[in-house]
Amino acid sequence: MRILIGSIIAAVVALASSAHAQPIDTVLISEVGRFQFPYWAFPSGSSYYTVSSRIDRLDRPYLFMACMEHGLVTLDLSDPATPVPVDTLWPADLGGLKATNLEQVNDLLYVSLGGFEGTAEMAGLAIVDVSDPAQPTVLDVWADPAFMNGTAIVKVDGNNAYLGAMEDGLIVLDVSDPSDIQFISSFQPDPDWPGIAGYPPNGRGMAIVGDVLFLAYDAGGLRALDISDPFAVSQIGQYVNPSIPPLTPPAYNNLVVIEGVAFVTIDFCGLEVIDVSDPAAMTQINWLNPWNCIGLSWFGSDGHTNEVMATMGDSLLFVSGADSEILVYDITAPGNPQLKGGHILPNDTAATWGVDVHGSLVVGNFINNQNLPLQPYYSGYGGVVLFDWVAEFSTGVPTSGVAQDELLARPNPTSGLIEVMNVRRNARLRISDSFGRLVREDRPMNRSVVLDLRGIAPGTFSITEITDGGSRTSRVLLLPE
Repeated sequence: MRILIGSIIAAVVALASSAHAQPIDTVLISEVGRFQFPYWAFPSGSSYYTVSSRIDRLDRPYLFMACMEHGLVTLDLSDPATPVPVDTLWPADLGGLKATNLEQVNDLLYVSLGGFEGTAEMAGLAIVDVSDPAQPTVLDVWADPAFMNGTAIVKVDGNNAYLGAMEDGLIVLDVSDPSDIQFISSFQPDPDWPGIAGYPPNGRGMAIVGDVLFLAYDAGGLRALDISDPFAVSQIGQYVNPSIPPLTPPAYNNLVVIEGVAFVTIDFCGLEVIDVSDPAAMTQINWLNPWNCIGLSWFGSDGHTNEVMATMGDSLLFVSGADSEILVYDITAPGNPQLKGGHILPNDTAATWGVDVHGSLVVGNFINNQNLPLQPYYSGYGGVVLFDWVAEFSTGVPTSGVAQDELLARPNPTSGLIEVMNVRRNARLRISDSFGRLVREDRPMNRSVVLDLRGIAPGTFSITEITDGGSRTSRVLLLPE
């Protein structure tokens, strides 16, 4: 099975054109393949892992992964069911620094360098030529011991690259010549504001809109920086959630900005929607707090939001949810995001750090932290999982014609109870999970039956009606109770 990426993108563009015309009912996600790094003999159960990735933006069947100690790893996705590693640029190839994040512009990969957990490393950037994606070539590496807190992200805007340099804030580099990276400037926003957390702010996520760079500054909230003169960056706005609970770090991790609205991930405090149309006076529009965050609930929370990406004409927002893995929100009404799907399996010993979406392919980047102390969640899987996704649109309750005979399941999504309608006589209903495993089977006596899915691990399920005349399937999303 090969990925027909061009056809996939055309289909998604077609979906995007109609996204605002119809309400999105459900986003269905199904696993198509995975790649896991092998476990080490010592420490037992540990392995390499992936923090961020990019599906090749030139629509070739490859995935580029930032894997910290394992450097930059390239997977061949010609058969997405069995991804194959074809190249590794180890830290030794990257100035001795860990690979933490990456961005792709045409044939170039920009890889942020410098581990930021435990013993921090120099902040750095590598530019890698991927014109032959199976054989990436390092063009240049920049690093500076003046910045010893590593990096979390890189964004490229024109001839400049911007590094989120953790405690050092922001670093601006001239990348007009990919083989000769030059330092331009650095800027550290005020580290003493808002003064809620007991640790310094860290530059972790970025979005660039014109001459404004929005910086997710972790404990320092959200900052708006004027980058019109990259040699003299200045701050023009700052914001923190006015409703953040006491003793709770305002851990702003990442964001996307769409038409003056920022969707910001806040660690275990969910997703915040902020009006940033006036960067000097940013205000809250909405706050989705699915895990009821308070400072003492950081450990063991069912989710931690980190990376975020918009797709389908900015109608859908994909969010990495750590122990909740992948969440998908409908943002066609920007001020009121609605959870419409995901790969949501809390307490399954697997957790994502990042997420990427391109065409109909989703990649969850999974970390292995089971031998690291003081982690908020437990994950023993290191690597990536590949998913297909599709958006289903509401068309209203059918009242006549052939549509009256469709197998309907409502509400969808559901938190447990779901009504299946238009069931045929003498039918069997089989409920199976996204891997095709049978969850339960029913023989309804009526045309309408209520199924109780409470107590089943959340995820995407198929309800298949089987009769002597054939079968019909309806897919539903089961949310956490």
